[in-house]
Amino acid sequence: MKRGRYFMKRLTLFQQAVIILLLLLIPTVLIYSYSNYVTEQVIIDDIHSRNMNRLDVSVNQLEADLDQISQFLMALSIDSDISSLRNIELYSPYEKVSLKEDVSEKLRTYQQLSNLLVDVTIYMPNNESAITTMPVFPDLETPLANSWHYVADENNRDNDYFIRHVRYPLNNVVIGNEVIIEARVYTQSIRNHLDDLVTTNLNNAFLFHQDFGVITTAETDLSITETINHHMINQNGTLNIHHEGTQYLVSYVQSEALDWILIDVFPLDELLTPVYKSRNFLYASVVLMILFGGLSGWLLYKKIHIPIRELSLAVQRIKRADYAVRIPVGHNNEFHKLTQGFNEMAQQIQTLIEQVYEEKIRSQEASLKLMQAQINPHFLYNCLFYIKNMAKVQQTDAVEAMALHLGQYFRYRTKVEDEKTTLNEEIDLIDHFLSIHALRKKSITYSISIPKEMYSLQIPSLLLQPIVENSIVHGIEPLLGKAYIRVTGTITEQCNMVTIEDNGNGLSASSREQLTASLEEKEVLQEGYGMRNVHQRLIKKYGGLSGLYISESELGGLKVEIKWQEINDEE
Repeated sequence: MKRGRYFMKRLTLFQQAVIILLLLLIPTVLIYSYSNYVTEQVIIDDIHSRNMNRLDVSVNQLEADLDQISQFLMALSIDSDISSLRNIELYSPYEKVSLKEDVSEKLRTYQQLSNLLVDVTIYMPNNESAITTMPVFPDLETPLANSWHYVADENNRDNDYFIRHVRYPLNNVVIGNEVIIEARVYTQSIRNHLDDLVTTNLNNAFLFHQDFGVITTAETDLSITETINHHMINQNGTLNIHHEGTQYLVSYVQSEALDWILIDVFPLDELLTPVYKSRNFLYASVVLMILFGGLSGWLLYKKIHIPIRELSLAVQRIKRADYAVRIPVGHNNEFHKLTQGFNEMAQQIQTLIEQVYEEKIRSQEASLKLMQAQINPHFLYNCLFYIKNMAKVQQTDAVEAMALHLGQYFRYRTKVEDEKTTLNEEIDLIDHFLSIHALRKKSITYSISIPKEMYSLQIPSLLLQPIVENSIVHGIEPLLGKAYIRVTGTITEQCNMVTIEDNGNGLSASSREQLTASLEEKEVLQEGYGMRNVHQRLIKKYGGLSGLYISESELGGLKVEIKWQEINDEE
């Protein structure tokens, strides 16, 4: 619960509105989808039940008609006239004709009373004669069929029929001549029976046998019968199948008398069209709701979220000292006065800050120019005295070198119009400065190792020279032996750094701590505090990790690291 509240607090107003809209739509869609599913299942189950009842009734009726024919055959087999036919050769010609006519009349009468299209034939094999309701005397089908058996007419499938035989005597013990009674039920009467099952223009009913195919009143796709046969697992049942992109509802019942399966096929897509239309209408409504919700969210985002975000970003920029920020004033809405008031407040703050900054900048510029104008007379006198002595002994090369380095050094020191410079120019300055001291004192050596990619870095003027001068004056001048100064530069992910080290006497740990603490004092223009000036300028300019870091050098003396972070000049 707490996590949920925390999560919602982190979301914007626009995101919360979108989530609420989804929380309203998703349950609605789920509930209606479930209701639609239940409706489909109820309809399908009802169709299944009704179709199975219809098929059961139809199969029972068909089997009752076939059973009636079978009983008629049994009745004929024990009829007295049929018994007389077995000994017909004992009768006179007139009696023979009269007997055959009586039997034919009985056959025609039953043919008219039967619900199915049927032909009955009585064979007398020993007399090589027969009595039939057919226009042409048929040949006796062999072997004899004790149950209903399907016979296909290869020439005309409309003449296909089911056949059954009854032999007299019934116990198959021949006492004199035997009589064989045959009934043929034509598939046309089966088709008429199937017509009663076709209640609409959509469904199709047919008899199916995997060996003989189908008996139907209309054209039936044989591929769908293969699909149905593949899915049937019981003699009776229902199933849903998909065939060629259409969903079908199939009900089937097997006829025990014929050993054929009565099948009813109904396209569910046609039946469920109203349900699908209702479902599609809901989905269309949901899409419209999403569109209108998205439009509402967009208006909420544009009219409320964007102004709030702009106001928040503007406040953040004010916190970063960007007092020139202004929010565009939109139409006359709820945020008009708020943005207008913020702009007026920012304008007043900027005016006040600019006035204070101008005074501070003028003070800093004056401080820098004063520091640049400070020239150590003792250093200048020593250089001039060196030139005088070298000239006296006619060391013109030394005079030329000293004059060149001294001129370049003071040209840079007296250039007061620029507050910023490049690291390359600062390196040139300390190179001239160290060269002057190396000429004056042969025991001083130095090395400068700065990566070329650092040469173009912009830094404040006179950043390195005070540190180098401090290293010479307080570090190596009191040294009697060889003196060495090393200047190196590195670039890290956090900052840029120039390190100045010497092999002088160094400082104790307590003295280094005092020196580090003195760097944080605010008075920056007192004489002899060059390192503090540099440290304060770095902090004011770059902030963060920028400044001077003092430690013991592996050379034996003091190690001063000058660090500054890159900043965007536009900020």
